[in-house]
Amino acid sequence: MFSPLPDYIPTVKEGTTGVIVNLTVEDRDDPATGAWRAVYTIINGNPGQSFEIHTNPKNNEGMLSVVKPLDCEISAFHTLLIKVENEDPLVPDIAYGTSSTATVQITVLDVNEGPIFHPNPMTVTKQENIPIGSVVFTVNATDPDKLQHQTIR
Repeated sequence: MFSPLPDYIPTVKEGTTGVIVNLTVEDRDDPATGAWRAVYTIINGNPGQSFEIHTNPKNNEGMLSVVKPLDCEISAFHTLLIKVENEDPLVPDIAYGTSSTATVQITVLDVNEGPIFHPNPMTVTKQENIPIGSVVFTVNATDPDKLQHQTIR
C-alpha cells in the first residue's frame, strides 16, 4: 500500500523530461522477493503518454517521469491515478485488497519561450537592382507564451 504521506504534488518546468517524483510504498514482505517488489501502473490521466513510471529495484519506490515535454500553454495541470501491486500474486481468499492507488497532481511551470516565425523556414526571391528602401519581405512571428504578456520586437 502507498505510504501514508501527503498528496503527491510535484512541479515540472515545461519542455523538460526526467523523474519528477518518487512514490513510496509500505510492504512488510521479505525484501528482494516477488512478494515485496512493487509494480506501478498509471491507470488514468495519461492520454498523451507523456508520463511513465518504473520501480526502483533498490528501494521499491515508483519513479514517475515525464517522457514527452509538457507545454504549460496547452495544460498547466495534470492529474494521474497510479496503482501499485505486488509482482507476485497474493494468496487467494485474503481479506484485503491486492492493490493500492494514489493521486499525483502535477503543476507545469511556464518558461519564457522565444517567438516562432511563420512560415519557418521561409524563402525570399526578389529581382536584383530593386530600389533602396524597398520592402523585401514582411516576417510574421508569434509568441507561444500566451500566459505571459510580452511584445515581439
